[in-house]
Amino acid sequence: MLALTFEVDSQKYGLDVTQILEVLPVVPLRRLPHAPDYVSGVFVYRGNTVPVIDLSRLIGKRAAQALLSTRIVLVRHPGPSGKGRALGLLAERATNLEETGAQVKSPGFATPEAPFLGGLSSSGSGEGMIQFVNVEQLLPADLRERLFVEA
Repeated sequence: MLALTFEVDSQKYGLDVTQILEVLPVVPLRRLPHAPDYVSGVFVYRGNTVPVIDLSRLIGKRAAQALLSTRIVLVRHPGPSGKGRALGLLAERATNLEETGAQVKSPGFATPEAPFLGGLSSSGSGEGMIQFVNVEQLLPADLRERLFVEA
C-alpha cells in the first residue's frame, strides 16, 4: 500500500494515498472559539471552508511544530451526511511517500478513546512500523456535526 507518512513524537504514521486530495503548505488558520484544542481552525480553499485537525495534538497531545516539512493534508471525509467533504490534517514531516508491507495488521491493543488509530505495517524503507490513521474515524459524531455545518 502506498502511504503518505508523517510523525508524531518520533513515531511514524501513515495515510493511505487514496484518501488524500492534496498536500498543501501550512497557511494561516482562523481559530474556532470553543472548539476542542486539536481543531487548529479553518481556512478557505477553492471557495469552501475547510476545518483543520492537528494530528500532533490529537495523537500526541502537543501542537504541531512549524517545521519546513509540516503540511496540511487535505483528505476526503464523509462528513455527517455521508457525502465527501474536505478535511485538513496538520501533520509534521509529511513529505514522504512510502510503499508499505502488503499486509496491515492489528496493533493487538484496543484504543476506544482513539478509534482512528488503525493497523500497523512494516515500513517500505525498513525503518520500523507505520501505524495507519483511519480518516473516517477521526472525528467523533458530535464534532462532525459542528465542523461540517451545511450553509
